[in-house]
Amino acid sequence: MVDRMETRGTVGPDTRESGWALPVAVVLLALVLLLVVVRAAPPVPKPESAPATEFSAGRAHRILADLAGDGRPHPVGSPENAGVRDRVIATLRGFGYTPEVQTGFACGRGGSCARVENIVARLEGSQPGPAVLLMSHYDSVGAGPGVSDDLTGAAAVLEVARILKAGPQPRNSVIFLIDDGEEAGLLGARVFADRHPAARDVKAVINLEARGSSGPSLMFETSGASGWMIPLYARSASRPNTSSVFAAIYERMPNDTDLTVFKQRGVPGLNFAYVGDVAHYHTPLDNLQNASQASLQHHGDNALGVVRELANADIASPPPGQAGFFDLLGLFVVRWNAGLALPLAAVVLVLVVAAALLGLRRAGLGAGTLVSGLIAFLVLVIAGGVAAFALNFLLNLGGLFRTPFLADPRPAAAAFWLLVLAVVLVVAGLFARRAGFLGLWGGTWIWWALLGLVLAVLVPGAGYLWLIPALVAGILGLLLLGLPGLRVWAAILPVLVAGLLWFPILTPLYQGLGAGAFLIVGVLLAIFYTALAPLAAVAGRSRRLISLAAVLLAIASVGLALATPQVTPDSPRGLVFQFHQDGDTGKARWLARGTPLPETVRQAARFQPQPGPAFPWSPPMSRAFAAPAPTIGAPGPELRVMQQGTAGGKRVVRLRLISSRGARSATLVIPKAAGLESLKIDGFPVLEPGAANQGPAFDYRFFAHLTLPGGGAEIEAVLGSAAPTDWYVMDSSPGLPPGGETLQQARPKTTVTFQDGDVTMISRKVRI
Repeated sequence: MVDRMETRGTVGPDTRESGWALPVAVVLLALVLLLVVVRAAPPVPKPESAPATEFSAGRAHRILADLAGDGRPHPVGSPENAGVRDRVIATLRGFGYTPEVQTGFACGRGGSCARVENIVARLEGSQPGPAVLLMSHYDSVGAGPGVSDDLTGAAAVLEVARILKAGPQPRNSVIFLIDDGEEAGLLGARVFADRHPAARDVKAVINLEARGSSGPSLMFETSGASGWMIPLYARSASRPNTSSVFAAIYERMPNDTDLTVFKQRGVPGLNFAYVGDVAHYHTPLDNLQNASQASLQHHGDNALGVVRELANADIASPPPGQAGFFDLLGLFVVRWNAGLALPLAAVVLVLVVAAALLGLRRAGLGAGTLVSGLIAFLVLVIAGGVAAFALNFLLNLGGLFRTPFLADPRPAAAAFWLLVLAVVLVVAGLFARRAGFLGLWGGTWIWWALLGLVLAVLVPGAGYLWLIPALVAGILGLLLLGLPGLRVWAAILPVLVAGLLWFPILTPLYQGLGAGAFLIVGVLLAIFYTALAPLAAVAGRSRRLISLAAVLLAIASVGLALATPQVTPDSPRGLVFQFHQDGDTGKARWLARGTPLPETVRQAARFQPQPGPAFPWSPPMSRAFAAPAPTIGAPGPELRVMQQGTAGGKRVVRLRLISSRGARSATLVIPKAAGLESLKIDGFPVLEPGAANQGPAFDYRFFAHLTLPGGGAEIEAVLGSAAPTDWYVMDSSPGLPPGGETLQQARPKTTVTFQDGDVTMISRKVRI
């Protein structure tokens, strides 16, 4: 009966036989999504009474509480940071190590410089030479205590150090590095990698980080030829959470961690971080109370397991190559040689095309049906993408994205998932008669195979998201497309496989990217939902009911998203106060950085209605609200010209930068018109001077000394221009002067200081 109907023009199975398939697939996908979310949770923390050979979050949390001390911020060079350093050293000594403090001066790519103090300890292996490096950093930003970022990592490193010290001697040495100045530009890692004698022994690196205060410990980045490390991680991880897609995404983001330093040097490594409650990141809420012991347990389990494997593996001459990989529900890791991605993609494409053509031939249908299916795929993706863009526009118009991270992102996320589903199903229904089940099946999975082939070339670590479902579809298509009663399973099972692979990537994107992830997820969902198109072609009434329900639920989700508070005391918006005084004119201002400016703050000082450039050298996107402030009796910084001359036909200027009021941090602002060609601070060449500030929109380059000595710092600049230019110098100290407490008290509980925190700044203009 089905075949006779197909020859008369209805090119899919009878809806009376297959109308159940779409509802079943949607329900099963919802269950897969729930399973993925549940399995992504970090493990239950182990108590202090856990066996001494196992990582215990209870024991590590006790170390963490000791390191955090009174919970004050401890940026590089601060007395509080020295206190954390001393507590780390004392802990290592208590475990039987002899730690050393490596001191050095370094500058980061963005022009930030500081003197750092790294803590290094070594567990000697039975064989000399190659070593494994386990690292984290102990400094914080100025705004918060940095408990999760990264004292949690330091506590995990210390607990692992205790366990390994009490165990049998490993084959390879293990170096424990708890470095300084990461927040200032990876400075401690640079000092260790460039100047510590042990750095030449390091053949594998494990780094622990955080960008939030909860969530699973993701293995999100690899470095060097690290393909050989993935099996070791897979074997050691009791609850793996990883994907080469994460690594591919992070590779294209402007973010860095200490692993970046070793990545630049080609050292193989793995990077772990958790990103839940990202609104706590770099704020006072990154405190001991908000630090998740479950995340700490996951961090420690990952670190201990993979370091044990590396410590007893042959790391002197590992095989080259990269790997593609992903975990399946935290149960095990699937991995393959990245070089096989392209051949596999070619096989999958041939398999899917063969299955589609064979299915059409058995049904007596022509190539026009397949062409309709191929066109349908493009229309579905475009329609779903347009729906995602439209929804994103409306939510933005409604003011939902005034903060990068919503207090509760679930209603907005649900709206994207539901609306795109409804649009794809509706449009698929329009192609039901022309393309039918077989045409949509062939068009969908051929496109999936093609996309997998393209990604196998461009982003080998991400191609599996398309190739594995297409492979399953191709195999089932060859087996089932000729069997009218069973052919729907050639569409149901591949979409479930796709859900198992895609959902672990789609669900954490928001935590990593913020509100901007909604649109990205919506567009990706438009592609994902095309896998339901063949089932939509034969669903009939159930397709219309599911589409209607999805639209209604999406509308309800939008309403809930707009009605839900965007910020709460536990998920606040950033608001920073700064005091700035012009050291030349004596004029002073309060600056407030954060939009919109709360009314309570406007009432506390006479702020301008709209934000504007804070300083003459401010880049266009750096804007602040300004209000008059009383001057303070403090001198401005000095930039003394000590010597000028020429060398090699270039103008050479030697200066001394001094904070007369004893501020710990000072910034030198040099106009591009000076033709700066090189710069040294305290004799240290600033690598890539101002690299972060050299875009066409910037007229200045910035260099910061974050640990300015009382006697000042020596600056040597080589200039390509002999013409006089106006430079600026500004020093900075934490906190606000008297009168600032009024602003701080006016700060709503739904806002919080962040990054460098509230600071006092005095600037001067110097003619060079």
